[in-house]
Amino acid sequence: MIESPFSASPRHRLRGLWQRIRRSILRLSPRQNHPSITYASAPTRLPIEKSVEDLESLPVEPAGVTARVHSAPHRAQHLSDAIRKDLGKVPPLPHVIRELLRELADPSSNARSVARIAATDPALAAGLIRTVNSAAMGLRRKVSSVTDAVSFLGYGTVRSLVIRTRLERVLPTHGPQSAYDAEDLWVHSLAVSYAAETLAARTQGMDKGFVSTLGLLHDIGKLAINSYFPAKAQEIRTPSRDHPGESFLDRERRVLGGDHAEIGAMLAQHWKLPAELVEAIRRHHSPQEMPATLSQGARNATVLVHLANQLAKYCYVYSENMEIDIVGPELLRQVGLPGPLPRLLNSQVRRSISRAVFFADESTAGGPGQALGLVRRFLRLPAHGAVPAAAPVPGLGRPNVSWAAEDWDAWMPEDAIQVDCVGRAKILMEQAERDMGRWARFSATASAKGVDLLLAATARHLDTLPMDESMKLPGRFLLRRLLNNLAEIGPGEPLEVAQGFEGGAMSLIVRCPALVFAKRYGPKIPALLARAALERELANVLNLRWFSRVQTTPEGAAILFHGHQAGAFD
Repeated sequence: MIESPFSASPRHRLRGLWQRIRRSILRLSPRQNHPSITYASAPTRLPIEKSVEDLESLPVEPAGVTARVHSAPHRAQHLSDAIRKDLGKVPPLPHVIRELLRELADPSSNARSVARIAATDPALAAGLIRTVNSAAMGLRRKVSSVTDAVSFLGYGTVRSLVIRTRLERVLPTHGPQSAYDAEDLWVHSLAVSYAAETLAARTQGMDKGFVSTLGLLHDIGKLAINSYFPAKAQEIRTPSRDHPGESFLDRERRVLGGDHAEIGAMLAQHWKLPAELVEAIRRHHSPQEMPATLSQGARNATVLVHLANQLAKYCYVYSENMEIDIVGPELLRQVGLPGPLPRLLNSQVRRSISRAVFFADESTAGGPGQALGLVRRFLRLPAHGAVPAAAPVPGLGRPNVSWAAEDWDAWMPEDAIQVDCVGRAKILMEQAERDMGRWARFSATASAKGVDLLLAATARHLDTLPMDESMKLPGRFLLRRLLNNLAEIGPGEPLEVAQGFEGGAMSLIVRCPALVFAKRYGPKIPALLARAALERELANVLNLRWFSRVQTTPEGAAILFHGHQAGAFD
């Protein structure tokens, strides 16, 4: 394997500082565009930290992300009478949600009392048992009682399942014309809830139940827009030429008379949720405007969800042109957390967001992989992508994606098992299962059938590797998303996957001609510029640090993901 050529010494950190300063200068200065390259338009930049340590730990800026400056929202009086009337038609909040939220908030509640309420809804009870037995939970024995399911899942997970499954009935999605993808919103809200709970553990006197519930409900206004205003949703989805530079929130306000936060608060009020929760939903994009009459706990909880909302966007870019709110130092001081914002994306927060992604992927009624079937942006390498405006300085800093040897055979042991998924797959997989723990190489064609064969073969081989379930989740998830992506951008191309376990870590390699930089960016793309573009495309995986090292061949045809350590996602 090729080792990363750079260390994290103070000298290299200083070089990294210079690299990023130079990069920011290049982005702000006029540039000469290469005639054969399509460049990404320069977005509003996210704030850059000043210290060397902060710069070294900065998350990768995802492709398409822009910073959103706070603007005073329109209030409810701007909403039309028709919109108010339609919101009044939303069915009441299901009784089981009310009862469970009340019980989960009670300090004297226990697994038995929560299970007693959940058992009154057979579909919910079955969902809890199915979820606790999913691969994401990694239990060694099957659970068959609702009480045991609640005990193993924990209150936060039970709360998220109850809210999701019942809100789907009350706020159904109306297909592709929707402004927001309901599956994406579910994963995002779950990630915000888990991340906010993690931040709450660092803040004294916080009600974690309130924080968790707010994280799950903060975007219910978007679900309401999808369900009850489909025509308006389509208008919101499409940027207006007459309003260049308009943020998504401003577009909601222009089209509806109020943004999703205001609509969500009205819906929460219609459902007779607690007044503090209603106000927190209303102000989740502007916590600095929380009324002083509300408790300090509610105001701090709103700040935490606001922070978690931005951190989740770094790690799960679920829509085109994602907007991250600029967080001022006064909000961080209010809850006693260190700034700047990216410093909060530590290992605990990354684990919580990863847990949300894996949990959503494994716990749906459709089976593993179905929950994220509509998620296009988590791992999306476009066939013809835009590239950053400036390349890294050669030889300086520590790239998030480093160069690897071009020789495919040099990346793995000589005795690696070779499996042609279209040919002798069954015989060779039996051999792979006998030779437990060996590296294996799989080949197929980039097509729906080829991807299905590859996923089945790699899953069988993965089960033979001496790893616990937590180590397998990132690889399984990544392959499901990346292989389907490659079948879209390179149909009919040869597609190869290799995976193995060595040095206490899992390694995964994907190779396909559709990945070649020259095909995706043009024949004259500079190597460093192409690698910088790949970093931004892989931002979700890199920011979550599912792998300790990511490499690519100089021409881009293969990507190596290496170093996921045991226990990283427990």
